Amino acid sequence: MKNLSVAFVLCLAGCDTASLGFMGVEAETVTVEGSTFDVRRKDNEVELLRTNTEFVPTLRSIIPRAGRAVTEVTGCTPVDGTWSGDAAMMRVAIACAD
Repeated sequence: MKNLSVAFVLCLAGCDTASLGFMGVEAETVTVEGSTFDVRRKDNEVELLRTNTEFVPTLRSIIPRAGRAVTEVTGCTPVDGTWSGDAAMMRVAIACAD
């Protein structure tokens, strides 16, 4: 039972952890229309982790809110056609005005 408890705690700790490519990048949390995201930027790529619960979300339904979160945090525009991931964790390339 003790091993199961340790495994459960470790799984919960990983729920809002960045992927390997974004480890060490500080997240900024933003809420858009009820969806809460941890947004991390590395160069011209952004990783978003949706941290709230929603009923049957799909990537397609989340992208509009995630896109606004990206713009709010970075001031840059998500590049159409570069979204990848799922409704909980996604990445997108960004274009920034210089």
